[in-house]
Amino acid sequence: MNHHGYRRWLVLYTRPRWERKTAQFLREQHIEVFFPMREEIHVWSDRKKAVAVPLFPGYIFVRIGSERERLKALAADGAMKYVHFGGAIAVVRDEIIENVRLAITRPRDIRVEKTPLCLGQEVRVRRGPLQGLTGILVEYRGHTRVAITIEAISQTLSIEVPVSDLVQLTAA
Repeated sequence: MNHHGYRRWLVLYTRPRWERKTAQFLREQHIEVFFPMREEIHVWSDRKKAVAVPLFPGYIFVRIGSERERLKALAADGAMKYVHFGGAIAVVRDEIIENVRLAITRPRDIRVEKTPLCLGQEVRVRRGPLQGLTGILVEYRGHTRVAITIEAISQTLSIEVPVSDLVQLTAA
């Protein structure tokens, strides 16, 4: 029964420092992968260099449409196991993935933090390069940051956004 209706984002936990190789292997198997990277400036005594590093070390996201595909992805070199959340395989909502995609278009402003859950007002960015981004408003030392929490992996992505670009989402 393989009707490709419903495809869900799952989180694969990889061997340390195997994220890139595993993602590449999955793409060769025609499995949709989301493997966000960010630039980090590494400084040596004689030079500076921008190095691309995984945004969430040890994790890659795979979009799975069937049990067969789920097992195929798990068999990829470097793949260890699926991340579970609340006793079941964690599913990351499409809009969270889209939010992260949007966020990594502004790599300078990004920070990843380990998190319990961040409390705060839900907001949407209404203009500027991150228009459409939604998340929870969190304050850090006078700067306004929007935090996107990926509960499955206890990670929060926080992005600096001018307060004038934010609009509060009305409580449901």
